[in-house]
Amino acid sequence: MDLAQLANLGARRAGRPQTPPAPLAPLVLYATGAAGVLGLEALAGLRGDPLVVAPVSLALVGLVQAVRRWEGRRRLRAEADEWILRGYQNRGASRFGWRIDELTGARERRLLGNSLRAVVAQLSERRLPGAVPLNRIGLRPCRAELVALADRLEALDRPVSPYGILTVQRLLTEPGSVLYAPSSFDERRPLDTGAVLGAILHHLEVRP
Repeated sequence: MDLAQLANLGARRAGRPQTPPAPLAPLVLYATGAAGVLGLEALAGLRGDPLVVAPVSLALVGLVQAVRRWEGRRRLRAEADEWILRGYQNRGASRFGWRIDELTGARERRLLGNSLRAVVAQLSERRLPGAVPLNRIGLRPCRAELVALADRLEALDRPVSPYGILTVQRLLTEPGSVLYAPSSFDERRPLDTGAVLGAILHHLEVRP
């Protein structure tokens, strides 16, 4: 059992949210071990293939474990996000409290706020269209709503709901979002961009 697992065991016993193990921890651990073995073998006079077999094997084991942890963390995040989107957001009573903390933390809020401000900057009439197919015509009348979203995210003294954070993430990442120009094959009815942005701002508020 490694240190991350011991920490999570202690967290479970103490009733605190369980955080998934860091994906890079085994890679760093095994890479450090591989470097140590390489140094010892070099001091012992080994050369050529015998010198690198053990260190490379250790490094590969660390890489495999890191990939497994990353995939496990990705699955846990997806499971937690679905749980939150179904309306469950009680940090104290949830085994997904770690994800709620992750979503509503300063790092994620600043990242999303910066992304929204980058979208606003792209809407300038003086800017040529970029590689991202923004719905520039539909978004230009909604600059104020985008700025209000960014301001709300960056007001770190005011808590936000994890549900609201997930709606902002989807706004920025899903191809069918109102931020992006619809394709010629998209047969869905056009959405009211301002109303969608207003609803997301409303979702960011923490409800009792």
